[in-house]
Amino acid sequence: MNWDDLQLFEAAASMRGISAAARTLGLSQPQLSRRLRRFEDQMGVRLFDRTPNGLMLTPAGERLLPLAAEMKRTADAVRRIQPELASSTRRMVRISLDEVRQQLLMRHVSALRSAVPQADIEFYSAHMHLDHATRETDIQIRSCMPESDTLVAKRLGELTYGVYCSNGFHRVARGPVLEDTNWIDLSSDRVWYPEIRQWMQDHVRHPAKLRVNTMTGMVQAIEAGAGYGILPRFMAEDASGLRPVNGLDAVYTSQENLIIHRDLLRDRTIRMAVDAIMALYRKADLKEAA
Repeated sequence: MNWDDLQLFEAAASMRGISAAARTLGLSQPQLSRRLRRFEDQMGVRLFDRTPNGLMLTPAGERLLPLAAEMKRTADAVRRIQPELASSTRRMVRISLDEVRQQLLMRHVSALRSAVPQADIEFYSAHMHLDHATRETDIQIRSCMPESDTLVAKRLGELTYGVYCSNGFHRVARGPVLEDTNWIDLSSDRVWYPEIRQWMQDHVRHPAKLRVNTMTGMVQAIEAGAGYGILPRFMAEDASGLRPVNGLDAVYTSQENLIIHRDLLRDRTIRMAVDAIMALYRKADLKEAA
């Protein structure tokens, strides 16, 4: 028996399904199914009942799960202190954030590097939440608050979003803005900015004729004169030929939070990176958190 087998078992048991566990572990569904059955053969007992509603633990599986979970917690703890154990080597600070926050930090990336000279910095642009316990990321910048009590949130400030159009579109636009049919919305398959879609549903009279799934695409579509769209103010200010719509230049604000595992705050390099990011947000002329 090895930890890999228990790790597969723990993931499948926690998620109650082969598909979700396989995605988390980076395996295909058939691979995970085969390895779980092989593990059950090695243990000499059936650990799961395969039901239409997912995996259900057998009594034997119920007895094994707490032990596997304890091993996972121990392994996660080892991963978290690994940088301290290997302090003589150069550190990597992993920062996870979406395209909007990445663009904001890239404005000041030279200052960030200078503030943490002893570390390499890796930006990972993603909208999904990464696992702090297994060090998929060290720092996340998100608008939401963490759900686990092992994570700490530090308020950075707020991003303000407003409605924009191109100078060319403004010259030919007619009638009330909210009744115009030329709006750009976000794709519904991946709702990465739910506040924007909700605001559109609540205020814009006609369905959008154009949809994109990134803020970069939104900027490009508005610049091309495709219609009205919602952007963070700082991104609109960086774009050429865009103008805010009077009365709609602040349709909502997004609270910015830096999320980190509390154990990592003991790491001097990580603390320096956290302090630098907080300073950069203040420099970015956002509304500073109290």
